[in-house]
Order: sequence, then C-alpha cells, then structure tokens
Amino acid sequence: MQKLQEQMAEQEELILAAQRDRDQAQAESQRQQSLSEASMNEVKEVLQALEELALSYEQKTQEVLSKDRDNEALTEELTRKKVTAQLLHSAI
Repeated sequence: MQKLQEQMAEQEELILAAQRDRDQAQAESQRQQSLSEASMNEVKEVLQALEELALSYEQKTQEVLSKDRDNEALTEELTRKKVTAQLLHSAI
C-alpha cells in the first residue's frame, strides 16, 4: 500500500511538472505571438512610410522636371530678346 501511495505521489509530481511546463510553453508562445504581431505592425508602418516617401519623391521629381522646362523656355525667350536687342542696337 505504501508503494502505491509513493507511486501516486510521484505521478502527481509528474503531472504538476507537466502542467507547469505546459503553462510556461503557452506563456512563451503567447509572448512570441505578441512579438510577431508587433513586428508585423512595425513592418507595415515602415512600408507605409516608404510608400509615402516614394510618392513624395515622384511629386518632387515632377516639379523639378516642370521647373526645368520652364527654365528652358525662359532661357530661349531671353536669348531671343538678346538677339533682338542686339539687332536693334546695331541698327541704330
């Protein structure tokens, strides 16, 4: 009878140890899941920021191209006016 009680006590200890291990594993799994979700959210935020930067870059590029065209047009106009002024000045 004593041996049976000892075996039952050992079994209870093993069951308790297994439950503690399971609880620890579940807690670690939940911690890892939380970390994973936080990392995924951070990645989403970084991707969103990159998309915004790309759009901003594209807008700035278009603005620069537009200003370049405006500058070219102004340079051509200035050149024409200089030629006209030189012709008028030489005619006088």
